[in-house]
Amino acid sequence: MGIKIVSDNSCDLPQTLLEAYDIAVVPLRVRFGDEEIPPDNFDNASFYSRMQVSPFLPSTNQPSPGDFIAAYEKARNDNNEVISIHLSSGISGTVQSASLAVQMMGDSHIHVIDSLKASVGEGLMVLEAARLAQKGADVQFIKQRMEEMQHHLRCIFVVGNLEALIKGGRLSKTKALIAGTLGIKPVLHIEGKGRIVPFDRARGHAGAINKLLEVMGKMGHKLDTQTLGICHSSCLDDALYLQAKMRELFAASEVIIGEIGPVIGSHVGPGTFSVFFESREPLF
Repeated sequence: MGIKIVSDNSCDLPQTLLEAYDIAVVPLRVRFGDEEIPPDNFDNASFYSRMQVSPFLPSTNQPSPGDFIAAYEKARNDNNEVISIHLSSGISGTVQSASLAVQMMGDSHIHVIDSLKASVGEGLMVLEAARLAQKGADVQFIKQRMEEMQHHLRCIFVVGNLEALIKGGRLSKTKALIAGTLGIKPVLHIEGKGRIVPFDRARGHAGAINKLLEVMGKMGHKLDTQTLGICHSSCLDDALYLQAKMRELFAASEVIIGEIGPVIGSHVGPGTFSVFFESREPLF
């Protein structure tokens, strides 16, 4: 029996990696008002352009249990066990929907994992699981590794649109008031329960980028042996700069850049960038 890895389209992994490891993707939906954007028509550049001129913010909906059942049945019909890794339950109901699908199916060979991460943080866990499965690791070993990454994988980021996070309920307005009015940029992270909370602050755009690198240097564990991650929304130059600095400062051998798609982009807007790495100490 093989192992099939299933995720969702908030993992923001490059399509080349999804295809290389045959990772199945169950999509969340994105809407502008009453208009739903079909996942097959997601175009990041057009999405962010529209978001900047739209009179209302886009919204997202988790997949239905039926969406998951279709993906799971296909994998099981191919005689695969399933490891299904999804967007943090602290941000979305996707894990709950996947778990309900498993309950409805009554199949003990489907294992749902709450990544407690978002974007490429979730993606790094998905990629690690797929690589382990390809190397012949069993389900229990992969689940143990996922639990390790839940506790140690850091998601540190600066958002382009803090108001979108507040309006979408992903960050409280009170907690968001850590920034002043003189170019102070809030640095956020995803804490141990998978929720977005303030982490630090930096002055200006360059200061925010340098803050992320500083945090990596202080908290990271054997960064030269890890697969590191970066995500960005319509700010590729920032992502490429971070990638170059990670290679220079930390001798990183693999740094994956993912562009934030419409699912996560609906809540953070253009101009967001983030780093992902495993730390010495576990998250609280």
